[in-house]
Order: sequence, then structure tokens, then C-alpha cells
Amino acid sequence: MDAIYKTKEGEEVLMAEVTKEIISQGETLYQGKANKENPLGNSENMIFEMETETTPVILRVSEYFKEKCSHVDFEVNWLSYLSKTMSEVARPVPSNHQRLFEVISVDGKKYILTAFEKAPGKLVDTENPEEWNEELFEKLGEMMGRMHSLSKGYKPGKAFEGRHCWDRDLFFQREFDFNNDEKMNTVWENITNELGKLPKTEDSYGIIHNDLHQLNFFIDHHRITVFDFDNCLYSWYALDIAITLYQVASIAPYKDMEGKNQLAEEFIIPFLNGYRRHNRLDKSWGDYIPLFLKYRRICSYRFVKHLIKKESNPRFEQYADWLRGEILEEKEYVSLDLGKIKSLMGER
Repeated sequence: MDAIYKTKEGEEVLMAEVTKEIISQGETLYQGKANKENPLGNSENMIFEMETETTPVILRVSEYFKEKCSHVDFEVNWLSYLSKTMSEVARPVPSNHQRLFEVISVDGKKYILTAFEKAPGKLVDTENPEEWNEELFEKLGEMMGRMHSLSKGYKPGKAFEGRHCWDRDLFFQREFDFNNDEKMNTVWENITNELGKLPKTEDSYGIIHNDLHQLNFFIDHHRITVFDFDNCLYSWYALDIAITLYQVASIAPYKDMEGKNQLAEEFIIPFLNGYRRHNRLDKSWGDYIPLFLKYRRICSYRFVKHLIKKESNPRFEQYADWLRGEILEEKEYVSLDLGKIKSLMGER
């Protein structure tokens, strides 16, 4: 969410007073004190750090609309369920009304406030082998395996599943359309049609994080804490694995195929070794990893094009042109030993 309003005349009006009022209401609702009035990071939400009597919390502010409110309700209840068993997730913090989120009004607009325990530690240094290594990959796999295993026992109701399933992801929203690029529209339709035919069994399909990567968890010595569950939805567990694999490989420069392949190979085996300690998938899901990687790649393209629509950026435009060529030529994202992956996914 931008930290400015634009008037009809196109003037930019700083929303400092609005931000102050949002923070003030947040401090009252969560009985804390914001460290500063400037949002953290570059999220589409506004993020603030607050100190409370018991623990530091992260206050997330989202613009209100009906679908967003429904998804926040889905997200925080899922996180509350997970956090009863898992210490590796940043749990939601109830307001002083004992609600997991609040809706406030400021200057005629509504906002959704959500608070989470601040994860201890820091982002992992992917250049430091003492932090970025097989031990970490295995821990991440264990964490995801536990999450998927717990998902099987979570029964929020069919209505939630229908409203928050894989094809309601943000990349299906109109603002991410390809507009007049018919070739890319055709590829998108082909990939999503293939996904739509995949089985959705209790052992293969449930709530996933949908965006687990190196910027969405902190490390504190040997402890991992995962956050940013605002993209969670019902989808295939194997897709969650593929998304993390995609993001890890993307650490390499985008044209460095050798570097991507090396990162993928170093990551996936220890990750799956950790994963299988808590959850198993039928080995046939290994065959769909390339499809899921294609899906994630075209989602990345949609996201970059969306950013370019909002603000022209030569670096993003160059990357988008290269990415479009890779997609249309159906080049593989990384080379994988699918036999090894399937053996690690397979029967107990």
C-alpha cells in the first residue's frame, strides 16, 4: 500500500496524519508503542514494529476490502491453529478485545490491523556457508513437512476452501493480466488448465504457505521462525515445495543457469530429507515439479509486468523480456534429477 494519496488533480498528499492516527489506534488496540512512524520494508501492506509489555510485535496494516478481510480471517485462524503445535511460526497476537484482527476507520477509509509476534533473529545470509547450508535446508524441509501434516487435520469448512483455493491467488486478479499479449495468455491458460486437472486428495492438497523463501523467515542460532503467511491458500503440497525450490535457485543471477542448477541440487535433497520426517507424498508428485516450476515462473513474469505498469524500470523491463523468451521457448527453469526427488517423496 502506497504511503500517499493522490487527489483528483494528481497531487500527492503525504498521509502522515493518517499514518499517525492508524498507529495511535494500533497502539491502543494492542497496548504497545510503535518504534517509529515510518513503515518497514517495501510490502504492499504497511508494517510497523511495536513494543508491548510482554513482547515486541509486528503490526500489519492493510487497506480494507471484503475479500481481503475474508482472507485475513482465514490466514490468522490457520496461523493460530499451527502455532499451538509449531514454535517455528510467528503467531498472531490478539487485540485487547481478544480478536485476531481489527478493522478501523481513519479519514473515511477502513483498514485491517493484524499483529504478530516479532520473529527472533535475522534474515539468513545466503552468502555465508555457516548460515546457508544443508543443515538449514533440512530444517526448512522439516518445518514445511510438519505444516503440511498439520494441514490434513485442519477443518475450517468447505466455504473457506472455496474462497481461498489455488486459482484465487493474487496472480489470477485482473490487475495481473497480460492484456494484449496473446502468446503469454495462451501459455498461462495451458499451464493453469493442466493444474486444474491434478488430483486434490487429503494426502496431496491442503493449506500451504505459498511463498516460503529466504526473505520470509528469520534464523536465531539454530532456530527458524517463518512469517508472511498472507499468501497462504489451499493448493498442492508439491507446489509449496516447488515454490521454495524456485526461490532458492533464483538467488543466482537470472541468466546463470549453471548457478541455478547448483543451488537447486544443493538444496532439494537435504530439504526433502527433512520434509519426509513429518510428511510423505506419493512419488508420482515428483513428476509434476517441472509443471509447478513453470507455473511459478509465469507468476513471476506476471508480477514483474505488474510492477512495470506501476512504474517503468529499465532493469525490470530487461528481466521481463528475458523471462518471456524463456517461457515461450519452454526452457526448463532448472535441471533436476526427478528420479532422486521421487525416491525421497515416495512411500514410507
